[in-house]
Amino acid sequence: MILKDVSSAELEIMKIIWSAGKPVIITDIWREIQGHDWTYQTVQTFVNRLNAKGYIKIAGKQVRSYLYVPAFTRAEYVVLSRGDLLDGSDGASIADVLALMIERGKCDEAQLAKIRRIVD
Repeated sequence: MILKDVSSAELEIMKIIWSAGKPVIITDIWREIQGHDWTYQTVQTFVNRLNAKGYIKIAGKQVRSYLYVPAFTRAEYVVLSRGDLLDGSDGASIADVLALMIERGKCDEAQLAKIRRIVD
């Protein structure tokens, strides 16, 4: 599956949908947007684009609003959209990325323990 690129604004919308953990309506997303003066219609445009690109899907309807859910998890997004960059060559392996994440403080002990369990 090849995904169409998302803009940084669309990715912000995706982060809100992923973090919700339940179906959301556009109003839910609009209320969560921080640091933008986006109108409801702007958020609606981004949601419609994400739906057309296959990043989200309609899970039902609530009164006059559609309920949206992600089409895949955040981890699946990373693999589907950028996974080809991790081709295993020098500097482009999962181990290289993990080492850099640890070095930059992006991976705590709980995450390392989870990784150890998966590897074992």
